[in-house]
Amino acid sequence: MFTLLRRRVMPAGSVSILIPTMFDSRYVIELCIRSIFKYTHHPDFQIIVCDAGIDKSTHEYLSELEESGKIKLITATDAQRPKDDLVRAVDTDYYVLMHDDIRIMKMTWLENRLHLMNKNPANAIVGSIVKNYGYAGNCRSRFFPLGMLVKTAASRELNLVWGKQPGFDTGAIAYQTFFQQSKYKFASYKPSKDIYHFAEMTWPKYHTHQTYRNLDEKLNGIQQKMLKIKELLDTNMF
Repeated sequence: MFTLLRRRVMPAGSVSILIPTMFDSRYVIELCIRSIFKYTHHPDFQIIVCDAGIDKSTHEYLSELEESGKIKLITATDAQRPKDDLVRAVDTDYYVLMHDDIRIMKMTWLENRLHLMNKNPANAIVGSIVKNYGYAGNCRSRFFPLGMLVKTAASRELNLVWGKQPGFDTGAIAYQTFFQQSKYKFASYKPSKDIYHFAEMTWPKYHTHQTYRNLDEKLNGIQQKMLKIKELLDTNMF
């Protein structure tokens, strides 16, 4: 006896994948973008990258992708809030907030989020919530804008702000705004199910108050991650 396996139909709707990037992120963002193209089979998506202060090598790489029509490249009006510049550039039904130091791991990463979004017409955000480290006095929790799928119309209606604000990390203001209303709902989805996050790739640039020992440890960790990223790119094993 044979069992027929039914593949879920990809939900309709156009999607913008938003990636802010800064500093010397040349190979980091290359892995991010290449993995998105490799594992995204949605028929209507685009990638928009925001330059929040990148080096020459990274800019040349992204400019080549833009010229070939593979991405849209915009420049941040405020280096602390590139996500908000990206959201303003969206012209699709949904957008996905992404980090540049990630790689997609599964073909169903976007499909799963869209299906969860469509389970309830009131759903407007699919993603995760984390403790708001470093700013606990102002907000206990925040949206974690990594692989977070957002309904564009709801985002604009609520005027969601994703960038850093004084005393608040990214996603904290949007979190507060969203849960002050009841029209739209949040659906939980852990990004680690299908996205690998290298994390803290620019950590020392922000934490100059740390000891030299801590800084050396972090720099060594970044170097090891970079070697792994270059290996993945060279072998195409991602």
